[in-house]
Amino acid sequence: MTSHKPRKQRKRLFNMPHHLRKAAMTIPLTESLVDRLKVKRIPVRRGDEVTIIKGDYKGVRGSVTRVNTEKRRLFIQGVTREKSDGTVVPIHISPSNLVITKLDTSDKRRTKARGG
Repeated sequence: MTSHKPRKQRKRLFNMPHHLRKAAMTIPLTESLVDRLKVKRIPVRRGDEVTIIKGDYKGVRGSVTRVNTEKRRLFIQGVTREKSDGTVVPIHISPSNLVITKLDTSDKRRTKARGG
């Protein structure tokens, strides 16, 4: 049972239990990965290579350096901003603005082709 009211949808996202937050961090794969793995979306992990498809940093490619499941944000290598005092800080990106181009192959279960 889901509600169509935006207020209730936001409330559900903000109060989501920790064991369900991984599902909120799924990102679409490129077409070549979809053909190989037989799945369209997969949860993102540190070490995956992604491309930004929307926003100010559109077209930037980099690997995921940190995943924040509490705020549903990702930090990507090379996506930084300079503060007014000169320090460089990483920018967090929403998973909806990304596409996975290369998977981290340290876990063999992620790369195994699934029947579909």
